[in-house]
Amino acid sequence: MTQPLRWGFLGASRIGRKALAPAMLAAGQTLVAVGAHDLSRALDFADAFAAPRAYGSYAEVIADHEVQAVYIALTNEQHLPWTLAALRAGKHVLCEKPLALNAAEVSAMQQAEAETGSRVMEAYCHIFHPQFARLRSLIAEGAIGRLLALQASFVGLMPEDDFRWQPALGGGALYDLGVYCISLMRGLAGEATEVSAVQTKRHGVDATLAGQMSFPAGVAGQFLCSFEGDLSQQLLVQGTAGRIVLDWPFSTRGRTTSLTLNGTTERFDLFDPYLAMVTHFAAALDAGAAFRFPLAASLAQARTLDALFDAAASGRTVRL
Repeated sequence: MTQPLRWGFLGASRIGRKALAPAMLAAGQTLVAVGAHDLSRALDFADAFAAPRAYGSYAEVIADHEVQAVYIALTNEQHLPWTLAALRAGKHVLCEKPLALNAAEVSAMQQAEAETGSRVMEAYCHIFHPQFARLRSLIAEGAIGRLLALQASFVGLMPEDDFRWQPALGGGALYDLGVYCISLMRGLAGEATEVSAVQTKRHGVDATLAGQMSFPAGVAGQFLCSFEGDLSQQLLVQGTAGRIVLDWPFSTRGRTTSLTLNGTTERFDLFDPYLAMVTHFAAALDAGAAFRFPLAASLAQARTLDALFDAAASGRTVRL
């Protein structure tokens, strides 16, 4: 039986309050401490989820001897330093995407993971939804013949005062939305061999970025991510004998979804992918088993992002 984890949260974030803390409690785990620069926000968060301690700093959460694992929901440029600090303090880490700003940062996390024995997982909850397992099995069974192409999109209008418009905080549509498209396409087609991209920039970050990716066996991938349109998302998988469409592949919590195979639609009931993710995280730690999305996968993801940023900035095709 998996032992309950004792958690500390770095950041009194909206996603932590809305999704992660409820999922953690539903999984029978415990929130021990919450840290935020604004102590009043940490106190309010801790009170909402019956956490015994609230701190006015992240360092105090990491120093708390009861905390076994930390969840990091900070701005992107803070992921590396606080992940390293947590690992060196003997804590396991579940960190929001993107795990790091580049592949070199993920490599530093890998080294710290190897040195400390503590472990890190990037929080891609969408891969834990049953529709993704169903999609993979249909492709493996040959339901659409040989895989030809993938098309993914994730668009959402970003308020002008959101931190994701700030370059210094690791903002931009690729880091925030495009990573979902890329992680799914990599999960289905393997690692890209070359990429190209175009972008529209605002406030110094990519407001809209569209990319093309070449995968092994001649599989082609296309994706679009943007802060400049109404909320929408989709995944199309095209094969030699048909196609599969996921109508809502990424932010599935609180929403029914559907998978359509050659005109026949299969519907999925409400499912909490965050609950599945934290349950998996604790079980893998308890058993010493591999994570569904290990650091090796995060490193490959970061290398792909690096190549896409390079391609968008240079206007050339970049080989991986």
